Amino acid sequence: MISILFVCTGNICRSPMAEAIARDRLGTAATVASAGTRGLTGRQATPEAVTAAREAGVDLSGHSARRLDAAMLDAADHVYVMTRSHLEDIRSAFGDVPAHVELLHPDGYDIVDPYGEPLTAYRQARDRIEEAITARVPEWS
Repeated sequence: MISILFVCTGNICRSPMAEAIARDRLGTAATVASAGTRGLTGRQATPEAVTAAREAGVDLSGHSARRLDAAMLDAADHVYVMTRSHLEDIRSAFGDVPAHVELLHPDGYDIVDPYGEPLTAYRQARDRIEEAITARVPEWS
């Protein structure tokens, strides 16, 4: 079974949505988790992220944020970050970016942080995440 880790900044918006969407798509075919480079440990997903995820048919109500650590990076088969700045955060924190860490969107697009923005920004981020996951599912099969 493959393990996938999604990474954003606070682990309260984008990476929890990616985790929930991927888990919904993959079922028991993968172990899926999320974390943040500056994870707000223990915080719930933002209300807007919960709403945007619910609209996509997934539930974030039980999410609890975690901060990325080296053990998480090492344990995952695939690590997907939302932006190029997350690659830099990983380089700064861990000295290098392992080969199995890459941008989530296969076309190299950053998935912009919706934090502090209206619900429409969360929906746009969710839609980009769904698009990226749909494109990546064949790689995970």
